[in-house]
Amino acid sequence: AAGLTAAVIREKGGGMSLEAGALVLADKGIACIDEMDKMRPEDRVAIHEAMEQHTVSVAKGGIVATLNARTAILAAANPALGRYEPHRTVAENISLPVTILSRFDLIFVLRDVPNKEADGKMSEHILEMHRKGLSPVEPPIPSDMLRKYISYAKGIKPVLTQEAVQRLKDFYLAMRSASESEGSPVAITARQLESLVRISEARARASLRKEVLTEDAEAAITIMKRSLEEVGIDMSSYKIDIDLIMTGKPKSVRDKMQTVLSTLMTMEKETGIVEKTALLNELETKYTIPIGEAERLIAQLLREGTIYEPKEGYLKKT
Repeated sequence: AAGLTAAVIREKGGGMSLEAGALVLADKGIACIDEMDKMRPEDRVAIHEAMEQHTVSVAKGGIVATLNARTAILAAANPALGRYEPHRTVAENISLPVTILSRFDLIFVLRDVPNKEADGKMSEHILEMHRKGLSPVEPPIPSDMLRKYISYAKGIKPVLTQEAVQRLKDFYLAMRSASESEGSPVAITARQLESLVRISEARARASLRKEVLTEDAEAAITIMKRSLEEVGIDMSSYKIDIDLIMTGKPKSVRDKMQTVLSTLMTMEKETGIVEKTALLNELETKYTIPIGEAERLIAQLLREGTIYEPKEGYLKKT
């Protein structure tokens, strides 16, 4: 099967043929992907190109081709532990590499939190569907009208007005300036600015306008803020840190990992290899890093290959 991208298939006669996947078939449209955390390893590799360059390259079985995948992606993924844990990063909650997560313009967390009003509406909707049985459901907008609206809107290429440009620029610079003080996490990058432009243009297109107005820019900023507040806040400092999405680790964790590494290197100069227990005691005494947290940081550095165990109970920098 071609999966999300594309695959070379051997035919019954022995020849090879190219089969397009979902993202290629949805060229100039939208691909809705459920259970994205469970996609095949080969699709995980290929989807990077599809999301960044809007193409899918294939070189297999004597077939070399580059297919268009100019596709918007609406994806859903489940938390690795069943429920979303707010004190873990989005990368830790979802079994997806940060290189894929960082390519999404917006990420929202849909949590199952008990709410009497919302639960009441949900139960009424479900029970009403069962009460009516197979009788047709009347949509708020007739299907034919909705298709015409979408088809017309997709043909509009809105242009940013000077006022919209200025509003997006002001927001970007304000968020960046908040990160200028030493020790502060980076709140936003140029990638998020590009996302803001796309969201602003999409809102203008949905309104069937050929110009992106200030109200479109304001709406894009509001949506972006909401997304960052949901998945981009470092729970130890309660500050927006875009590296939670871009790298999977907030600045506070990176700083502590650097402390562990520099302490290990200092001790290594004295003893050659470092006893893990001695390192844990040094981190707790000198830097007030609890032993449990220090062990997690050391385990992370071991997984990343930054340090290794030359023998059990001892550590050394790679």
